[in-house]
Amino acid sequence: MPPRKGIIKSGNAGNSSKASKPPDQPAVPAGEKPLFPPGSGKFPLSLLNERCQKNGWDKANIDTYKHKDGGWYFRVTLNRVNPKTSERESVRLEPHPPYVKPTALEAKHWGATYALYRLNRVLPPGPREYWGELAAEQTAAPEHMKWMYSDDPFAARKEVDDRQAKAEKKREDVSKGARNPPTSGEYAQAPEVKMATGLRDMVEDAVKKVLLFSNAGSLYADADGGVSSVLSEDDAPKTIQQLGQLGFKPAQARNALKFLSQPSPLTSNLLGSLSPLEASIEYLILHVPECDLPERFLPSNNSSNPFITSAHSGSEDLKKRWIEDKAIKEAGWPAHVVRQCTSDSRLVENWELLVTSLGKKLIGENTDVLFSEAQPPVNQPSITFGMDEIEALGAEYLDSSHLVMPLFSAPITLHILVSADGSYPLTGYPPMYITSTSVPAYVRLHLLSELLLALASGDLIEPEEGFCMAAMRLLEEKWAIVEDSGPPDMSTVLRHLIPQPLAANGPAASGPTSGGVKGKRRGGTMRGDERSNEQIKKDFEALRVGNAYAEMFTARKRLPAFGAQEEFLHKLSTSRVVVVVGETVPQFILDALILSNQGAKASILVTQPRRLSAISVAARVSAERLEDGSVGYAIRGESKQNKHTKLLFCTTGVVLRRLASGDSLGGVTHVVVDEDLLARHSTLKVVLMSATINEETFVQYFNGAPLLRIPGFTHPVEDKYLEDVIPLIKYRPSAARRGKTTGDSQPNQEEYIAQGLDNQTIQIIQALSKADRIDYQLVAAVVCHIIDIAEKKGGILIFLPGVQEIRQCIEALRGSPGSAGQDIFPLHANLSNEEQRVVFKKTSKWKIIAATNVAETSITIDDIIYVIDCGKVKETQYDPENGLSKLVEVWVTRAAGRQRRGRAGRTQPGVCYKLYTRKQEERMARFPIPEILRVPLESISLTVKVMREHEDVKLFLSRAISPPKVAAMESAWSILEELGAVDLDGRLTALGKHMSTLPVDLRLAKCLGPILTIAAGLSSKPLFVSPLDKREEASSARAKFSTDNSDLLTDLKAYDECARIRSEGGSHGAVRTFCEENFISPTTLRDITSLRLDFLHSLSDLGFIPLASAPSSPGLNTNSKNSNLVKAVILGGLWSRVARVHLPKSAIKFDRVQGGTVQRENTAKEYKLYDLKEGRVFLHPSSVLFGETMWKSPFLTYFSKHMTSKVFLRDATEVPLYAMLLFGGPVTVNHIAGGLTIGSSDCLIKLKAWPRIGILVNQLR
Repeated sequence: MPPRKGIIKSGNAGNSSKASKPPDQPAVPAGEKPLFPPGSGKFPLSLLNERCQKNGWDKANIDTYKHKDGGWYFRVTLNRVNPKTSERESVRLEPHPPYVKPTALEAKHWGATYALYRLNRVLPPGPREYWGELAAEQTAAPEHMKWMYSDDPFAARKEVDDRQAKAEKKREDVSKGARNPPTSGEYAQAPEVKMATGLRDMVEDAVKKVLLFSNAGSLYADADGGVSSVLSEDDAPKTIQQLGQLGFKPAQARNALKFLSQPSPLTSNLLGSLSPLEASIEYLILHVPECDLPERFLPSNNSSNPFITSAHSGSEDLKKRWIEDKAIKEAGWPAHVVRQCTSDSRLVENWELLVTSLGKKLIGENTDVLFSEAQPPVNQPSITFGMDEIEALGAEYLDSSHLVMPLFSAPITLHILVSADGSYPLTGYPPMYITSTSVPAYVRLHLLSELLLALASGDLIEPEEGFCMAAMRLLEEKWAIVEDSGPPDMSTVLRHLIPQPLAANGPAASGPTSGGVKGKRRGGTMRGDERSNEQIKKDFEALRVGNAYAEMFTARKRLPAFGAQEEFLHKLSTSRVVVVVGETVPQFILDALILSNQGAKASILVTQPRRLSAISVAARVSAERLEDGSVGYAIRGESKQNKHTKLLFCTTGVVLRRLASGDSLGGVTHVVVDEDLLARHSTLKVVLMSATINEETFVQYFNGAPLLRIPGFTHPVEDKYLEDVIPLIKYRPSAARRGKTTGDSQPNQEEYIAQGLDNQTIQIIQALSKADRIDYQLVAAVVCHIIDIAEKKGGILIFLPGVQEIRQCIEALRGSPGSAGQDIFPLHANLSNEEQRVVFKKTSKWKIIAATNVAETSITIDDIIYVIDCGKVKETQYDPENGLSKLVEVWVTRAAGRQRRGRAGRTQPGVCYKLYTRKQEERMARFPIPEILRVPLESISLTVKVMREHEDVKLFLSRAISPPKVAAMESAWSILEELGAVDLDGRLTALGKHMSTLPVDLRLAKCLGPILTIAAGLSSKPLFVSPLDKREEASSARAKFSTDNSDLLTDLKAYDECARIRSEGGSHGAVRTFCEENFISPTTLRDITSLRLDFLHSLSDLGFIPLASAPSSPGLNTNSKNSNLVKAVILGGLWSRVARVHLPKSAIKFDRVQGGTVQRENTAKEYKLYDLKEGRVFLHPSSVLFGETMWKSPFLTYFSKHMTSKVFLRDATEVPLYAMLLFGGPVTVNHIAGGLTIGSSDCLIKLKAWPRIGILVNQLR
């Protein structure tokens, strides 16, 4: 017979070696056969009792029962007193199915056998065979049934009970989901994000209103106008099963599938991006009340908190908090309704009166009657509570006035507050509420409202029925409906408790609008020249007859370019594209147009690589034309032109901005642009002029365009290379600086010996050639040599790779002998226009200019005679795979070296000291790497997409003169997708169109309000300056403005302070003094102000803000003081430039104090920063976050990232978690593991969070 579950079988009785007196044979009526043969020994019942006595147990009880089919079966009960706990324990043993014997006596003995089957040696026939059956069962029993055959049935029973209790708990956890499900490994170490209950309620209310609107309208309408997707019938059974395994009720699962099986905007939205299970979960979490969700989907701190959560002084306040918590957490009333009632002190003092008031509010009755003298209606049925009825229904009194009645078929308990003396308010029914450990509060309120309504209508109690019986009957009927059809809608249950919103009277009459007519941008395109061709020619001829012009023209005629004028004009008249190598020729074009009576239409754009070049060249050409207004310049934030301007020098960015905005340069006659504009502008002439380009490349690109070489006019320039310089100067580097000579230098040694150089000089040359850094003492020695041998004072131009090198060089120069007779100036792109113009001023001293490559082209400093070329330049190189821009120091190209050399002979013969060898010059590249191969491509990719919306951007860029790598184009396209400028199908979005029109970096084109200042600041040079000799003072000055752990908000505060001084009537002198005291650049301050207005006008042109708005308009700055919101907007613009702040476990230490231990404060160095893509990064020392030790959020966003000695982040801002959830990358919810993921595959942030938060966040987005 196979073993059966739940049976305990034990034996081992009768092992005593002592002889026992055989029991008396049971009396047998005459003529009946005895039960056991004579001489069979002890009977099973005696053996069992001996075993029990030996073990210290009570005598075994073997009860026999009549079987329905005839015969008798048994149950064995063993009892003992546990010697350790003194508690009585009991074990019942019985086989399943029952073992039936013909008589009760047989059943008793076979029952004893069942308990003692091991004693088969002494058992009589019959029980002995049964014992064998039991032994066979034991042998065949599986491992998990072995407990049934334990020697100690009491220990076995306890083991089984414990194991079953654990199994039951495990089953409950699986079916319901643990209240605090263990976080999976991928989210275990992730930062945790929470949402306060009040905020969650507000968000849910907003989401539900929008969902209601979207179902009525088409908020989630399919972009393609296609048929909405619905859940397929094949997916429904599996989804139902999965939802049940997650703990959702069958009615809830059916409701979810019913909704997803019907076409609707929300259905399409959910199924369009989620699996059927995920879509069902999101629907249920959005629509099922939180208290009715499976426990795995509840927050960890649900309603299990204690009633009194904090101590307050005063017994009145304590009593009020206690009664509020009791009503909210035990009875399930909404908190706002309870607090509304407890604002009346009479209800605080009377629990029964409070419950009555809440019940009346629940069913929409007036509560004023509670405090009136009116009597209840005469026909109000009387309510009685009979003890017989109470006992029959299993109810009981907790005290004299509190009756508790659990229901038979529903897991709820009805609480009735009764009054024996009639002191309770005469409301027609007693105060009642319902409690439960598993039924949600709103379902309990639904059942209670049904009971109260039935009682108020007089239809509840039927004849011959008491109140308790009627209440139980109605509640069980309503519960059955809830189980079958699901709970009612929460809004229906609480319709009398939720405040009704006021009816909308239409849109607000005030506040900025986002639509409307687009206005003209203030200060738009300059009006054309109103003069006729004849008048322009007459004015020009009058200019030419003057002595001043004649003198200037005579100087121009001596230039080599003047001799090529006729050839150039001929080529230009016969071809639309001309490539010119050498001197610039725009004046030839202008003069020819004017003299041929075409001056009115003349409009020549001459692009320049840098702002300084545009300003200086425009100034020189304007002076040659006697400042007649025909020459101007335009750079970002600054323009000098009028309606008579015919020749406009501008940076390339200015022209590209006009092209990107849809301007086809219709009024322009000559410009440097790409060839595709020629097809749209049939009269446009293109002239490419440069002394450093690879001319053959452009000639081929423009299909054999004519080429004109014009040698520049320069005075003789003598070249002196490193091997020529070292013998002339007294400088000898230290042994440490010389280093070791490598084998690569040996082939050059013979050449140096042939030049007559000694071994020491050769070693110095070789050491300097191999050095990785510039020798500033060598530069200073060369300057001293020039001053010593020069016959007259002049200017020395030193080319260095960067700003830091300029500072170090100036330090070395000022520390050398004779520096008192020198004027030393820096010249680089970070200086203001005024600071850059200083280098052009005359001086009676030696003028020494330490410059970057901004001085290579297009500018002429008249008194420069000598050039010192260190041969290095800092070049930005972009790695598209990790999005990292590296500022790398490299050798200049030979074309750039010629330009540097040419600066020495512009006005007189000069000398160029090249601090590198002739061999090194031969190894230099001929031409520079095109910029399109060295910079990120997202801006140009968006510009191309806007201008050619239906063309493949990658295909278009591949047709460039020097096409970029595919990886760089794909990286740029991924960034555009992250920013939302293009969709996943490659189509331009509305946001992308708007972003393309704003003259800023793409990541700054999602900003408004105070962000205008931040965007302008990031588009300008640094607001704070840091002089080399006052770095600590400058850092302290900036630290005074430190705001909210943000470099950008710090700069914003400094700018606002300067603006405040101006707005309060402060003079320019007061602002300048404030700037000097706080190391703020006045020029950058002006640039930011100008750019803010530019950005504001762009937004106004787009219709984002009303016309004539000012940056400080109150309606546009409602939330400007909300720093977290400003940070969120910054994050939205800069995503995915995010770094994670991590404190390693090894850095977390504790100090022992009197009350225990406290965590030790960590130093800034112990925190590690990790970029989302390439790993470890570092904050730049200039950041206000550099020394931060108290991080509120584990994430920061940054504007730029550069690699020098390390990968440094600049312009960093600590950002809140919700900023990333709402404004970062797409949010993915993991319902099972309990976490959220922000971003895409190559840029991920994991957060530990309640999944409901992720769903609400996605709906808000």
